[in-house]
Amino acid sequence: MPYKFDDSLLTNEKSLWDIYKSARKIQPNKFQLLLVLLVMLFLGINAFIFESNVPIMLSDVRVWAANGFNFSITTLGFLIAGFTIFATLSKPEMMLAMMEHTNKETGLPTLKYNFFTFMNVFIAYIALALFYLLIILLGQPHGFMSNFLALLPDESYFKATLIKISYVLVGTSFVYLLLLLKSFIFNIYAIVMNFLRWEYHANN
Repeated sequence: MPYKFDDSLLTNEKSLWDIYKSARKIQPNKFQLLLVLLVMLFLGINAFIFESNVPIMLSDVRVWAANGFNFSITTLGFLIAGFTIFATLSKPEMMLAMMEHTNKETGLPTLKYNFFTFMNVFIAYIALALFYLLIILLGQPHGFMSNFLALLPDESYFKATLIKISYVLVGTSFVYLLLLLKSFIFNIYAIVMNFLRWEYHANN
């Protein structure tokens, strides 16, 4: 059947950065955003008000970063494998039909909207895995950050502040990754149901 959209729209994103810029039209879930902000607030209160032992927080950050890197890389492998199987089994006719339909909330083609929701998860997992890796590589004892901070006039203040900020960001990122995983699972379910609904109408 003839399609009305320009076929170049299917391949106008040339990198993950292009996908990220286009996917910013998709608004985050308000409940998830609120939960992430609450966790960030609680961790911030603990780091800057309740907990005064900076070495303990530094140890937590290093352990969390190592665990976070392992979790993100392992989970990302499963997500990509599942998405690959899912995309391979999807019917091209339906996906091209989805390209002609526009998502009302974002103005994106429905096909791009559905795939961008998956890409957002992959990009977030890759970005946070890189964040954890930088902490592991640069934040070890006598590593780059330790030696760099030693050059500053008020080393203890800057070091404590950086550790507390890292404590908040790394801890919050765990909740964010889990919420993304929840969204990924739901999106798989929703799109499979849409596939079945399309089949139902195509055969009736």
